[in-house]
Parts: sequence; C-alpha cells; structure tokens
Amino acid sequence: MACVAACAILIVAACAGPAASVPPSGAPVASEPVAGSAGPVAPDPASPAASLAPGQIPAQDLAIARIETVESPCELAEGLDRIWVTSLSAGLVVGIDPTTDQVVTTLSVPEGPCGVSVGFGSVWVGGGSGTVARLDPATGDTLATVPIPGEIYDVQAGPDAVWATDRTNGTLVRIDPATNEIDATYELGTSADGFRITPDAIWVAADRTNEVFRVDPADGTVVATIEVGTKPNWVAVADEAVWVENTGDGTVSRIDPATNEVTGTFAVGRAPVYLAVLDGRLWVANGGGRSVSVLDADSGAPLAEIGFETGVHGLAAAAGSIWVLDLHGPRILGNLQGTTIWRLDPDRLPG
Repeated sequence: MACVAACAILIVAACAGPAASVPPSGAPVASEPVAGSAGPVAPDPASPAASLAPGQIPAQDLAIARIETVESPCELAEGLDRIWVTSLSAGLVVGIDPTTDQVVTTLSVPEGPCGVSVGFGSVWVGGGSGTVARLDPATGDTLATVPIPGEIYDVQAGPDAVWATDRTNGTLVRIDPATNEIDATYELGTSADGFRITPDAIWVAADRTNEVFRVDPADGTVVATIEVGTKPNWVAVADEAVWVENTGDGTVSRIDPATNEVTGTFAVGRAPVYLAVLDGRLWVANGGGRSVSVLDADSGAPLAEIGFETGVHGLAAAAGSIWVLDLHGPRILGNLQGTTIWRLDPDRLPG
C-alpha cells in the first residue's frame, strides 16, 4: 500500500473527536455501523507511554524479539528466507533473517515505500512515486519499474501475476512478471484498497462504499459485492473464512466464501488497521488504541488483548510468528517516527 492513504484515514479520524463506545473486544455487534461514531482517536499524548488498559497482556510477555533499527516500518512480507519490511521515511526495504532477527539486507526503493510482496524470485514494492518496483533481492538492483496511474494502495504476488490496487481510480491492476508490464486493468467502480488472493478469488476492500469485492482473477469479473462495516481497508483469508477490518467502527467482519455473505461482525479496538490469521486465531492491530486483539478465527470469541507502549500499525503472520510494526511512534498517531518491530510468539498466549 502507499501508506499515505491509510495514514491519512487514521490521522484525519483522530482529529474528529472521541470515538463511539463499542462492546468488549470480540463481542458480536450489529452489521450496521456504530451509531454516532466520529472515527478513531489517537492515544492520549499526555498519558504515560507504557501504561496499559486493565486486562491487557504486555507485548513484552510474548516478545521473541524487538527490532529498533528500521525507520517508520510500514508493511512486511515473507519470502526468499527473509522477512521484508518497507521503511516509509528512509526509502528502503530491509531483509530480516528470521533465524537471528537481524537486518541482513538493505535495498533502496522508490520514494515513500509501503506495500511489499515476494514472488517470481523478486521483491515487489509499491511506492509513493506511483510505481511498483521489482527488485533483485541479492543485488538490490531495480529490475523493472511499473508505473501505476493513481495511488498504489496494496501490492500482492499471486501464482501467475503480480497485482496492485489503484485507489485513485478504483481499479485492480495485473502485472505480467514475464514482461514487467500491466496486461490488464479491472474497474471496480470505487476505491480499491487492501486485498488478498486465494486460488479462485481476489478479495478487495473498498472503504469509500463500505464493501468487499470478490473478483474472478481470470477475467476481472466482480462475482460478489459484500456490505461490511465502516471504512474497510484490509483483508485476511483463512481456510473457511475471509476477514476484513472496519477501521471506522472498530470491528471486524467474517465472510463465508461459500455464500459470499457476512456471518459475523465483532468488536475489536480503536481503528483496526491490519489483521492476520495464524493457527486458528485472528490477530488485529488496533492503530488507534496501541493494542492487538486476538479472536478465535472460527467463532470470533475474544481470546486476548495485547497492549503496546509503542504505536501499532502493520501486522502480519510470518515464520510462525506475529510481527507488529510501529509506524506512528509511541504517543501520537500522526507522528510517523516509529522504529519498533515486534516479533511475538503466539504460543505464549495464556490458555
């Protein structure tokens, strides 16, 4: 993703005033947006950075490693024996060796990088310059630069192509890795934000219309349009469910891919921004609350709430762990000065 979009959503919402109250994390809620919600709110800059809410598990209790050497880490992807993390402010993508948790590779990328994916022997990075760059992970050479007409929100490598969402034009773009050129552009008709690829579908969040599109990767046909919560931005897939976070109302929605219907909507924390499924658990980064909610991926029941003294932005499952990125710094949501990458051990959760 070009992080400018997601960061702007959070920062603008943070200035809007207090958010509406929501049920406890993981509690079922109505599928309609929370009434009267003014949007997510940044953590109180006057509060002690290390203070946690009652019942929260300190992130340190689950930490395998805490890496502090990457400026404003934005997104990450796993592949080629590395965990690849984009540095928004430094214009870099770094490779972390998951056996040592040390940065072992540093590559220069287009200005303002955020979205990253690995495929076809390369690292693919979406930048604020409006391009998707293909990088040689061994040499750092830029093998190709693919211009995208509008704002790049997310980049994902699939089995036979690399895909990107163009938020400005509401399109899904297909890049042929054999030619490094766009060979198809599919109109979704609205914003196109975070997405994930499954063998028979591409699931795309659209925050302007509060929908998720199910797209046929063969011809770009929109197979289903599914109404979810307010301002959905990111998607996670599991064996029998597709999950989407709803940044605007502090919930996540579960979609049954067999019926293309929402089968549950559950409250999490303030301004959820990223989510991932690992070993039957759904992990949700709450950007407005410095926390990660953990839910049962089958039932949506709350399992735990993890508190961070640093900010919380990106989250992904990789190398058998949960990785949480602090893009925003320890206190104020709009401060893109974070440097912390947490690697958490899911087996350390109580119970």
